Amino acid sequence: MKELKSNITMEHAKSALNITAEIIEEFGPRLTGTPACKKAGEKLKSELDKLCTKTASEKFQCSRDAFLYFIRYFSISYVGAFICLISGSNWTFLAALLTSFGCIMAICEFVFYKEFIDPFFKKTDGYNISGTIEPSGEVQQSIIISGHYDSPHVFRFLNNNQKLYKLRVIITTGLYLLLTIFSLWASYEWIIQPSTFKINQEFINFMGVGLIFMLPYFFFVSWDVSPGAGDNLISAAIAVKLADHFSTLNLNHTRLVILCPDAEESGLRGAREYVKLHKETLHSIPTYNFNMDSIYRLQDLRILKSEINGIVALDENLGNKCTEIANSLGYIIPSMSMPFGGGSTDAAEFAKAGIPALSIIGLDTTFTSGNVPYHTSFDTVDKIEPEAVLACMQIAEQFILGIDKQF
Repeated sequence: MKELKSNITMEHAKSALNITAEIIEEFGPRLTGTPACKKAGEKLKSELDKLCTKTASEKFQCSRDAFLYFIRYFSISYVGAFICLISGSNWTFLAALLTSFGCIMAICEFVFYKEFIDPFFKKTDGYNISGTIEPSGEVQQSIIISGHYDSPHVFRFLNNNQKLYKLRVIITTGLYLLLTIFSLWASYEWIIQPSTFKINQEFINFMGVGLIFMLPYFFFVSWDVSPGAGDNLISAAIAVKLADHFSTLNLNHTRLVILCPDAEESGLRGAREYVKLHKETLHSIPTYNFNMDSIYRLQDLRILKSEINGIVALDENLGNKCTEIANSLGYIIPSMSMPFGGGSTDAAEFAKAGIPALSIIGLDTTFTSGNVPYHTSFDTVDKIEPEAVLACMQIAEQFILGIDKQF
């Protein structure tokens, strides 16, 4: 691909950062279902009202707190199962039940992003904000530029002693799995030889020491909410500024949709609802999703090859095209699969529905630096490099223009 020249400048990038700063200053952290989140969505819509042919604020309901509840349940059920094992006899069955349910919950809700325990949680309102810019000619394809605007709870393991984050998660997960396996084994042994069954005291002592690690796990998800500048208000602001840019240009046959989903931090619930609601339209013409999430540093920009802990593949052709565009603009952006435990971005919901999708992230997923702003109280605008914002905007611009020229 020949060298590309973008019309997006650093001024555009700084304008996106300014929108991000204004919304945070005016409304603060934006947990889905709170007045702050709703008002932030209204602010984004008001910006799109000036630029788009039509806009929408689509209300939906979701169980906001179900997605990460397994973390607190791990701590509670570990203590309960530990007490049951100390009690012995048929109490081992309850220990096995408690821990097995915790494992199933984590696998369904976090590993596969299935709404397993959602029916048991209070519903809260979310709002997907969108704007549409129609082309000058007949619509032959559509591009959805997306970036969620809700912000997450602070993760205490990331907010403090971040370099120990992965080790602490590995230890707690390992302890829980070990207790689950032992509880199941103890239940089986009690069934086949109840008269001679006795739990190993050394194992009980070891699991007791494990309480040192498991009790703090209850507070892993803080009640505090992150400012969410890089994760992920900046991406919503980038999308709005791209709408501003393309509102004065005439795309030939490409409908441009600017989408700011809500409830991404609740397990992609907003994007899931958007895809469900618009499924027929999404499949009526060729549609592509260009998603952005957690944009912080230029050196950390990556094009994702997969989502939902590496389980759902993103479109390889779009990923390759995005890499070519980046190279032609002078950026070296590697590709990577979403690591197991890394979660997902909204692009997964489009990919699951058969919509070609790609996602760009911009954070250090190793957390080795010890100061990654992701899911922390210090996720503020000053942690976002303007150069990273500029790169995302330029790549998105050329992606849109490239798709439009193909038809």
